[in-house]
Amino acid sequence: MRTSGVSAAFILAASAAYGAGAFAENGVSASQISIGQSASLTGTAAESGQQTRDGALAYFELVNRQGGVNGRKIRLITLDDGGQTKRGEENTRKLIAEDKVFLLFGYTGRNTSEAALPIITQANIPFFGAATGGETIHGVFNKNVFNVRASYKLETQALVNFLVTTGQKKIGMIYHKDDTTKSNLKMTEDAAAGHGFALVGSASVDRNSSDVKEALGIMSKLSPEDAAVKPLSEFVRQMRKSGVNSQFLSVSFVGSAIVKELKSEAAGVIMAQIVPLPTKKRIPIVSEYQNALAAVGAKPEYSFSGLEGYISAKVLVEGLRRSGKVVTRAGFIKAVEGIRDLDLGDYLVGYSPTNHNGSKYVDITVINKDGVFFN
Repeated sequence: MRTSGVSAAFILAASAAYGAGAFAENGVSASQISIGQSASLTGTAAESGQQTRDGALAYFELVNRQGGVNGRKIRLITLDDGGQTKRGEENTRKLIAEDKVFLLFGYTGRNTSEAALPIITQANIPFFGAATGGETIHGVFNKNVFNVRASYKLETQALVNFLVTTGQKKIGMIYHKDDTTKSNLKMTEDAAAGHGFALVGSASVDRNSSDVKEALGIMSKLSPEDAAVKPLSEFVRQMRKSGVNSQFLSVSFVGSAIVKELKSEAAGVIMAQIVPLPTKKRIPIVSEYQNALAAVGAKPEYSFSGLEGYISAKVLVEGLRRSGKVVTRAGFIKAVEGIRDLDLGDYLVGYSPTNHNGSKYVDITVINKDGVFFN
């Protein structure tokens, strides 16, 4: 009987030790869930990177103030990659191997997200809510990758559709040199082909450089009516100085930094957006975002990237809530795949076991002479 008593005591102790989630993954403790992010906090995309992080942090802070997710608070570990592919790759390895995060969240570049793909596959770790619409992230199904925002393909289609409805079909394209598969160029070519015409030409530029001479030389000779570009600011400035009066368009990645860089020269630039206008408070998710910034004491500097980060954090937390008290990566993936037509406040997301792209929301905005986005 004495031996049985010891065994019973041992079994009870083991239950206490293991019952609260002993089989949870790295990054999960009784009181905390650690997630990792590689973001461009410095470099040419620093503003959008910081805004994405800060928008997410605002939501996480509100969740933590209310006790966290199923009793666990969210800890976001952000490492700066400066928009550099190699640094992003190094950050990914560090976050997984050294910081031992539960999942990766909110990466802010196509290039750094692409570099992370083979690493997350090897580590079998979720990669959630990257702030990129790159085709390698959105167009190829990966069981570990979940996107919240719409893809660049959907943005590009919306931009080309807009041009066609206004009678413009003479379009040129500028893309990043590190897009070795030319995925952004191809999706623009495909969007144009869908309307029965071809691009007049294309050129490439370095992601982290303001040297656009080569691209300028090519495009100025073509004199397109419209130029769909990603490395936008310096190219717009130089094209206008050369006397080319094209209409300039961009996908959402450029962000609001273009207004600070170009000032009055930004007037008339058309940009696709994958979240609503962050100043349009009548939209419920926008109102919630603005109120969240006020609640955490952040400056009321509303931005598209900040709202994107906030929305991505909100969807992530919903997935964690649905995962239950015993949090595992497999359980999280299954929980997110169970989210159907979730209305975040006039912003819908939905997933399934065969679809990991959450939103199809795309809006077209224009910058006015005062540097304000409107639609």
